[in-house]
Formats: sequence, structure tokens, C-alpha cells
Amino acid sequence: MRNRSAEAFALCTTTAFTTPTTSNAKAAKRAKAISLFAFLAFFAGFAFTVVGAQGLDPAALLKPLADQWTSYSGDYTGRRYSALTQIDQSNVKNLTLAWVAKITGGTGSGPAAKTIVGGEGTGDIAVGGAAVKGAVLMVNNVLYVTAPDNVWALDANDGHELWHYFWKTKGGTHIGNRGAAMWGNYLYFVTPDDYFVSLDARTGRERWHKEAASFAQQYFLTSAPMAIGNHILVGTGNDLDSPGYLTSYDPETG
Repeated sequence: MRNRSAEAFALCTTTAFTTPTTSNAKAAKRAKAISLFAFLAFFAGFAFTVVGAQGLDPAALLKPLADQWTSYSGDYTGRRYSALTQIDQSNVKNLTLAWVAKITGGTGSGPAAKTIVGGEGTGDIAVGGAAVKGAVLMVNNVLYVTAPDNVWALDANDGHELWHYFWKTKGGTHIGNRGAAMWGNYLYFVTPDDYFVSLDARTGRERWHKEAASFAQQYFLTSAPMAIGNHILVGTGNDLDSPGYLTSYDPETG
């Protein structure tokens, strides 16, 4: 059956993603962030097979935007425009809610898959005011969602959580995370305390992490990495007006 998920579904995210701020270490460990995802279905009969093991062929990133969303803007044109026509002005009124999924940040992922924990912090820092503000990737009917210190993989069929990764932060500017990049079976994202992290997209297990900028010099990372050829590009920001810069990483080794 042809993959039509990008035509049949439209993704909506709420702004109800909050993390309590507390100075109590035990309370900080229990701090959770919750976000709701809603899907609108035009054809209720569609069922999609999750085939994450196939990964994303890097050559697919060169193709025009079609029935997957493989990078921050969908494709390299940056237009964020899909030419698919199954949903149009004549039938958009027929869209109905297909499912709603609740995702939980921090060390607890609720009733779903066990959270995979990484990071260079102690776990005693609680960060408030976070929100899902990035692009959601969809590759092989798996949705990859990010927020500061968190990455989730959700099944596009019903929204159930496949895995959740949580990064124990050292601190930093938690104003948002703009999304992840994918290359083969690997996922890449950045953290507010200046690390560049690679995960196995099939399991959520960490492959490696690298220090991408100086935390002591108040650099911070929010932008989505970009996969181009055999390079993963990462950009930096800074609170002290220091120049930002781009770094290219080997997708296999970092």
C-alpha cells in the first residue's frame, strides 16, 4: 500500500508543555513536562506500517518534499511547501480528530516506553518554561519530536510512544529546541548546555555526544542540525555577543 500519511494527516501541537521550576533536588528529579499532540484524519481507513529499521537514505534528502518530512523545513528549498493534493479547500472541512498523544518530559515518560537517560548533568537542575517549538520529522511513519533535553519517537498510526530520550542538563538557556536531523538510522539533536548528540533512531539509544561549544563562555544551542551529504552541520548562539559559528561533524563518528 502506498504511503499516504503526509496527505492524510495534519499535525497540531499545543503550547501546554510546561516544566515546574524548583530548587529542591528531589522535586527536580520528579519534574515533568507534558505536551499534547493531535492528529486530524481525512481518511480513517489509512493504516501505516512503522518501518524505522529502513532508516532514511541520505539521497532522499535531495528529493522534493513529498510524503515524508525529512528535515527542519521539509526539504532543502526551505519553502515548507508540499505539492500533495489529497487534502484541499473542498474537503478540509471533513477532517476529524484521529488521535491525541500525551508526551512527558524528564526522567519519567508515563505509561509508555521506559525513558533512556543520558547527559552530563547530575539530574538536580529543573528548568521551567519549556515548550515544543521545533519541526516534527516524519520518516517511515515515525514522528520524531524534540523539546529542550528531550526527544520522542511516536507511531504515526496511533501516537503511541516508541521511545523517549532525556538529557540530564548542566543548565543553559532553555528557550526551545528547533528539531532534529536524520541520516540513515541515526538521529541528531543539540542541547542547551552545548552538546551535540546522536541517537539510534530505531531504539533511542545514545550513540555518542560531543561538546559543540563552550558552556563557560555562555554559548547555547537551539537550532536543528542539518544533514548535507556526509556532514551534519550544527550552529551556535551566545548571550555575550560572541560570534556564532557552524561546525561540520562526521555522521558516523561525530
